[in-house]
Amino acid sequence: MSHATTRTRWLLLAAVVAASAIAASLAISSSHREAPNIVLDPAADNTDVYAFTAPDAEGSLTIVSNWIPGQVPANGPNFFRFDDRARYYNHIDNNGDGVADISYRFTFDTKVRNPNSFLYAGPGTQDFNDAGLNVVQTYDLVREKYNPKGKLTGKKKVVNNGLVAPSNIGPKTFPNYDNFLAQATRTTGDGTKLFVGSRDDPFFVDLGATFDAINVRMGTGNEGTGRDDLSGYSTSSTIMQIPEAQVTRNGQSVSSADAKNAVVGVWSTTERRKLQVTDASGSPQKGKNANKWVQVSRLGNPLVNEVIIPLGIKDRFNRTTPDRDAELYGRFVTEPELAAVLNALFNVNAPETDRTDIVQAVLQGIPGLNQHKGKFAGTPVDTLKLNLGIPPSGSPDRFGVIGGDNAGYPNGRRLGDDVVDIDLQVVAGILKGNAVPLGDGVDQNVEGFLNQFPYVAGPQSGFDSNPGQYVEPTHPPVPPGG
Repeated sequence: MSHATTRTRWLLLAAVVAASAIAASLAISSSHREAPNIVLDPAADNTDVYAFTAPDAEGSLTIVSNWIPGQVPANGPNFFRFDDRARYYNHIDNNGDGVADISYRFTFDTKVRNPNSFLYAGPGTQDFNDAGLNVVQTYDLVREKYNPKGKLTGKKKVVNNGLVAPSNIGPKTFPNYDNFLAQATRTTGDGTKLFVGSRDDPFFVDLGATFDAINVRMGTGNEGTGRDDLSGYSTSSTIMQIPEAQVTRNGQSVSSADAKNAVVGVWSTTERRKLQVTDASGSPQKGKNANKWVQVSRLGNPLVNEVIIPLGIKDRFNRTTPDRDAELYGRFVTEPELAAVLNALFNVNAPETDRTDIVQAVLQGIPGLNQHKGKFAGTPVDTLKLNLGIPPSGSPDRFGVIGGDNAGYPNGRRLGDDVVDIDLQVVAGILKGNAVPLGDGVDQNVEGFLNQFPYVAGPQSGFDSNPGQYVEPTHPPVPPGG
């Protein structure tokens, strides 16, 4: 599809939405350190979620979910890991009501083989079977199914004691670190491929400039020079590649982009015990409400909890579910504060009210592209909506749909989609005909992505740790589709 045709389609959609005056909201999720309480609990913090169809696995849904922001690879002697006291979820909504139909629950267990040693691993440790690996984390994975009212109807343990790839301490400790990647990759009985463990953080953004009042380093941020403040940092990932028939509403593979079962919505959450008190030995204490699990973090679409949801209710957002988004967070998208900020800083003429174009593109899904079909079509919920019937692009455009590439964001989210630039331009009004070349000056992840599972690059070693130093080279401005 040509750039001009795609732009015309977007404008027509925006006009239809504006005319219908949909009373809905945008309650978009977290990215890194997005709410006051979760800043104090990084082990539970969802950082990013990606949902896409991989070129080498077109019959599957690939989900990359990351937790624990800002992991400096050299941060020893106790390295980052999933918390044994939390539950980490990937959720799938296959009818569009914002309620999970299928959930995958990860829980973790960490053991120290030699408590009399200070070492995480000894020199020359080769793999999980090597006695030199002192700290070993494993996970259990449970698949949960729910009825249309959100009631749990069945659960099945699909992985028991799966291996979690450790942090890459350095070449003297782990001379063959890729051995851990191989051992931590597995396939379940239903054909789901899994990897859990340390990876390079694939999110690229000039955080310093963005949160210094959108203080881009050159022009309007579309000519490079941005510093990727997350370059060289690691994250803790759950990466799943699930056969389509395991996630669709009718339990069948997707025949085409127009099929009734083609669209799924994806998001992730973290839960903790409502009451968590331990005795001197570290054993949990029993008490009233001690066994109740509560949601403390969630993530669907990227970035906007930081810049759309006000400080006073960010933590409440992290506790709620997508089906309540329209009820609780309505006006913060239709009247986004960021639009007013962009106007004050750059005088870009961004529309500040009646932003139903954003609601359509991100929360409701685009008719004919990634909107659910059936009873809940057009329901505004914060999930990554992916049409599994749309094949991967042979030449991906980092601007996704606004760049003429319908296989990219907001039709799901690929690792290389430049969601910062996309979201800035959408808030500025590109869907209403106000095309402004805004960006953060960072166009790509410094570490290239893999062309096979698990797709996310391996983590930098602690010995070579040099986080936050990559600067995007200066280049001529490149518009979406250019």
